[in-house]
Amino acid sequence: MGFSRAPEDRPTPPEVYGYRPYMLTFLACLGSWMFGYNNGVIGGVLVLPSFTHAFSLPPTGTPAYNSIIENIVSLFQIGGLIGAMATFPGMKFWGRRVALAISAGVYTVGAAVQTFSYGKLSMMYAGRFITGLGAGGTTVVVPLYIAELSPPSIRGTLVGIYEINNQLSGLLGYWCNYIVNEYLPPTSTRQYQIPLAMQLIPSSLLILASLLFLPESPRFLIKKGRADKARKVLAYIRHLPCEHEYVNLEVEEIEEAIRREENPNLNPNSHSNSDTDPVAGGAGGDRSKKGKWGLVGELWWKGNRGRVLIGICLMIGQNFTGINGVNFYTPTIFKSIGFSGTKVVLLASGMYAAVKTIATIISLVFLIDRLGRRKLLITSSIGTCLSLWYIGAFITAKHVDLKVEQEKSVAGWVAIVCIYIYAASFSVAWNGVVWVYCAEIFPTRIKELAVCLTTAVQWICQFTVARASPSMLTNLHGGFFFFFAACITIMGLFVYFFVPETKGRTLEGMDEVFGSAYGELVGGVVEFRGFQRERGVDLGRVKGGMVDVEAGRGRKEVGGDEITRVTTQTQQAVPMASL
Repeated sequence: MGFSRAPEDRPTPPEVYGYRPYMLTFLACLGSWMFGYNNGVIGGVLVLPSFTHAFSLPPTGTPAYNSIIENIVSLFQIGGLIGAMATFPGMKFWGRRVALAISAGVYTVGAAVQTFSYGKLSMMYAGRFITGLGAGGTTVVVPLYIAELSPPSIRGTLVGIYEINNQLSGLLGYWCNYIVNEYLPPTSTRQYQIPLAMQLIPSSLLILASLLFLPESPRFLIKKGRADKARKVLAYIRHLPCEHEYVNLEVEEIEEAIRREENPNLNPNSHSNSDTDPVAGGAGGDRSKKGKWGLVGELWWKGNRGRVLIGICLMIGQNFTGINGVNFYTPTIFKSIGFSGTKVVLLASGMYAAVKTIATIISLVFLIDRLGRRKLLITSSIGTCLSLWYIGAFITAKHVDLKVEQEKSVAGWVAIVCIYIYAASFSVAWNGVVWVYCAEIFPTRIKELAVCLTTAVQWICQFTVARASPSMLTNLHGGFFFFFAACITIMGLFVYFFVPETKGRTLEGMDEVFGSAYGELVGGVVEFRGFQRERGVDLGRVKGGMVDVEAGRGRKEVGGDEITRVTTQTQQAVPMASL
């Protein structure tokens, strides 16, 4: 199974690509439904007649109206920021499953408060904040969890399923608003309560999945000294016996990477062996004497620092494409360009979400593990910025007032098409590839903290854009689009010059791309049915005594026959009940 695969870094049994990685991925992605549905539904709920009436909102476009809308939208981002950072200790000490269950439980409480706020803005504000706490946790844990379960050659696709579900849930949110506006009376509170109540479904299901079905991450288990349990989990996910060579090799790589990261000074090549290294703890390399900043200090070690900065910049770039401003205020933008009437505006917004969803699926299912991360990000940057430049020029040249519905024109129709091109271009890469990249590049030792940090940056930027967008749309007119077009142009250049390709690499193999803060893997060659892999260095497949190695790694003589496939037809896979 699997539509897109990167080149394999070892002979891989066909069982590895069975249904189990996909099943576990889709269960974990209930967390992305929590986040995506909320983003998709809230913009439409705010323009429903029943919501406007129940909460006695001021006239659209007034400072008082903008302030209320900004509070409703941005409190979710503030909660997300706090939730993302608060997830770190739970994920580090209790594991991914517990973190998922707690995040889903908090989100469920917030969704219930929103649903039954009955016109009280204070309750709506509280519900949005609490929901954000839960969503923030899931945005950290879900991509990281999927990356840790995934075979290397389909990791991009599997983590990409997180973003695909994000878009599908957002699409549902848009169309749910359209349906309740079409079929429920504007005087009924059910018109806005039903879309808000549907947030309860994915969070409740995720609680059940976390407690009953999802296994703990093998890397977390090995890190906690539970190697036997980790082997069973990994064997179950790979649909192989516990003692299969493929499982042995993967477990050994994880154990070796964790040992190296926990004891970097055992390796003479480790930079932290220096007596003067304040973070490593000085002479003797005693980890117990590490600097007062602990893991936070390790984020800035050479080998880690570049990864952290790239992750932060990509998260900033994702939000400064302007996507969250456009997502939340799509109805307002369509009104300004020429669409009129709540029904038509919600229909256009639903089509906007559909375009995003289709482009995301094409990119993350068929392209990410074939073309790689870099090419998609650069292509996405070009299409996104060109669309925004045109929309900004149209609004500026026509002196469009965003508070007034405009008459349709040829130039206006082109601007509407550009909105959809913008959505498709963004979804090709900046939508999902960023989450994939940040979930896969960090060493196991700092992975939880680094992912929490990059996700927190994402929430900060999302809050900033969501909070500023109503005022920017009102005051800057076309400048709103010019600003984000310039930002994404800069980010495209950043990707071109500074972001390396990672497709097809194991999580432990990222040191070959970014360098290691914990010393080079040295000594020993792991042999796997004629395939050999020196720890940290892929020696490739054996053919005629000579191994072709990727550029920059040289050539090495080994013995053995050509490997084409590893078969396991006579061996029994690990059952779920043994986990």
